[in-house]
Amino acid sequence: MGYLYLLCVAFMFSFGGTCVKLISPYFGPAYITFFRFFVGICFLLLLKAAKRKPFCPDFFSALRPMTHWILLGATAKWANYLTENYALSHGPSYGNIIAQPAQTVFITLSSVFLFREKLPPRKLFCILLCMIGVLCISWNGRSFGVFFHENLPMTGLFVLSGFCAGCHVLSQKMVAPHMDMIDSNLSMFTVSALLALISLIPGIAEGELSGIRPDIGCFAGILMFGFITGFGFYLNACAILLVPFYMVPIIQSTMSVFAILWGVWFFHEQISAYIVAGTGIFILGLVGPQLKTSSIADRTK
Repeated sequence: MGYLYLLCVAFMFSFGGTCVKLISPYFGPAYITFFRFFVGICFLLLLKAAKRKPFCPDFFSALRPMTHWILLGATAKWANYLTENYALSHGPSYGNIIAQPAQTVFITLSSVFLFREKLPPRKLFCILLCMIGVLCISWNGRSFGVFFHENLPMTGLFVLSGFCAGCHVLSQKMVAPHMDMIDSNLSMFTVSALLALISLIPGIAEGELSGIRPDIGCFAGILMFGFITGFGFYLNACAILLVPFYMVPIIQSTMSVFAILWGVWFFHEQISAYIVAGTGIFILGLVGPQLKTSSIADRTK
């Protein structure tokens, strides 16, 4: 079930770039970041009501020992969204797949050094294959001058975004055994929303929202982004307890494959040989450890 949850998360997150493109003509990255947290909190509260799970009487008692992890996760997620939304607003809608290898590196190192999870050379090689596949897809045969020079600032922001996202996932893992999944996400997103709101106050006071008339697409993007955030990270928190920590960003990286499918099905985009090769390398690295494990299990029967 953990892997199924992560695939659902990857499916939802693959629409993130589209949501930003719908909202960005009317609101800047800081506003997009706040909307994503605020609407995400609303969807989490709806989920809590649907599951009929009220806040437990000792909520604040359970929250107190985890305060430092919640603050770290909230700050990291705010920085993750702020840098990602800025880069998506000023760069390509698929650019956030660059953040996945950066997140993979951060979580893999955390998995080995903090949680002492075993990472044999075979699994490390498969992780590298996944990262190479994602980078091959994002490169897509463009000249290195365009990819690294003209887009260097945006690429740097996506890498920073990936590290911040990894820090948030680490905080989720540390909090998950001690708090309800919905409550932990509500706690982090509430702090993140407050941080995002504080950064908006000067601009709002100067009247920068006057005259803005969002269209239906913008509202749809805000609602969809909030749904992705609320339900996506709830499923992500559930999955963290069920799979090895280093597998979390690997499975999430399938969002790049979904993004390719949306481009073909909805926008009739052409698939280059680089995308086909990158997808093949990524899938090979993804299923490699499972195939090896299955073969060993078959021989022991």
